[in-house]
Amino acid sequence: MGLKDKRSNIKHGKYSRVLVLPASIKIGEKSTLAANRLVLVDPRGEIHEDDLLQFLEKFVEPDFWSWVKTKEGEKG
Repeated sequence: MGLKDKRSNIKHGKYSRVLVLPASIKIGEKSTLAANRLVLVDPRGEIHEDDLLQFLEKFVEPDFWSWVKTKEGEKG
């Protein structure tokens, strides 16, 4: 179902970095993304970037950080 991986960020140009996606992911001509601390990417470019940002800010970011605090509490 999902994929997990650790990738190097490659310098591209003067200010940018590139994250190379695994070959197993279906990729379109363009990708859309929303980012802050986490990055949410649609590699096919089928989801509008405004929708990705709204989803990231409303659901992913808040739930992720509360989950991280729970995990830290379990460790220590």
